[in-house]
Amino acid sequence: MVETQELVERAQSGDGEAFGELYERLHPEIFRYLVRHLGGRREMAEDLTEEVFLKVLERIDKYQFRGLPFSAWLYRIARNHLIDHVRAQPKQPLCSLESGAEIAERGAELVLDRQLDQQELSSALSRLTAEQQQVVKLRFLMGQTTAETAAAMEKTEDAIKKLQARGLAQLRRILEQARSAEGAAPKRAHVGAVSRSRASAIA
Repeated sequence: MVETQELVERAQSGDGEAFGELYERLHPEIFRYLVRHLGGRREMAEDLTEEVFLKVLERIDKYQFRGLPFSAWLYRIARNHLIDHVRAQPKQPLCSLESGAEIAERGAELVLDRQLDQQELSSALSRLTAEQQQVVKLRFLMGQTTAETAAAMEKTEDAIKKLQARGLAQLRRILEQARSAEGAAPKRAHVGAVSRSRASAIA
């Protein structure tokens, strides 16, 4: 079987057959992911799946391999599209995405709803424990359920929920600290420049 990354590169070069193969290979996963989060509404999930792949086709030139697989990039597009869809229908509750019972800290989960640079996310994930990394990747990048993740990691669902809550909370703190540092960087640079100018004046 041709590797997914090779198909991606061919599709980026304008190979329609390669994109068609990517579609056939990944469509079932995205469809199942959307069906699960839409409470079993298959027709809606099918419509959203088609829309997701249209977005993928439009944006595939922008995809770059930076340590995360193409499927993770695809799932992020699907997740963001699902969130946009739900937000456009305020009368429909968001409980089908991730219920509060599964995630102790709801705000932590939202960090993965943002448009994160792949390198930024990869760097932040690397600072979690190995088990936290695995849970976050399986649950949010690969779209697995708590039960599926528990089976894959040979742990109880309660253990997965705890790892997930702690991992997401830690991930949010890491990203917030990084962004705070970026926001403070110009100020630090300015202070440094002032210090150097003072030193020069004294000299």
